[in-house]
Amino acid sequence: MEAGEEMKSLYKALAKFRQQLKQPAKDGSNPYLKSTYVTLDGVIKAVDTALEGTGLSYIQEAATSDGLPAVRTVLFHEDGGTMASGWLSLPLKNGATPQDVGSLLTYAKRYQLAAFFGVSSDVDDDGNSASSQGDQRYPQSAGYHGSGNRGGNVSKSDNLQRYHQVLQETAARLSMTAEEVKAAVASEVGQNPQYANYTKWSPEVKQNVAIKVMKDMIRQ
Repeated sequence: MEAGEEMKSLYKALAKFRQQLKQPAKDGSNPYLKSTYVTLDGVIKAVDTALEGTGLSYIQEAATSDGLPAVRTVLFHEDGGTMASGWLSLPLKNGATPQDVGSLLTYAKRYQLAAFFGVSSDVDDDGNSASSQGDQRYPQSAGYHGSGNRGGNVSKSDNLQRYHQVLQETAARLSMTAEEVKAAVASEVGQNPQYANYTKWSPEVKQNVAIKVMKDMIRQ
């Protein structure tokens, strides 16, 4: 079978898949947003069920891209046609453990598998998060993975870089957008008496407060 015919068979199979796909129930919960989402297991089950009788199968590959954990999805048809996504990488915190890497890879697999096959897995915010500068829920690359304390003197730029690193990490770990994380931090600051003078503090101190709150959110 020629390559063109192979792809026609794949596209035809995808059309059948779409007809058979049933959107799964949101079986995971996010305590900070009081919202639900579809877990990786839920996405896999929905996709595998809809693939039955189509001749389609897929794999998800894990690797590193620019030193970051990355995932891509590859679709195959029994007649030979293939289709692949790009590599999706996520930010990794300094001193990350193997468990941290595993958690990020699971998150990336869920998001990419859902996007690749058209599974609705997250709450629809009507584009509000995407319209805010810097609020990428699933960044394709991350530049905030190498900062640290240099001899005990942290510059304003280093402090801001660290803040963004923790912000992106928190968003990835908790299935939230950066804007939603900021809102959760603002809520905690507003309710905690120890931050009563927060509005009078310098930007660097505010960033450090936000970093502390976000780290507490991840640990809970």
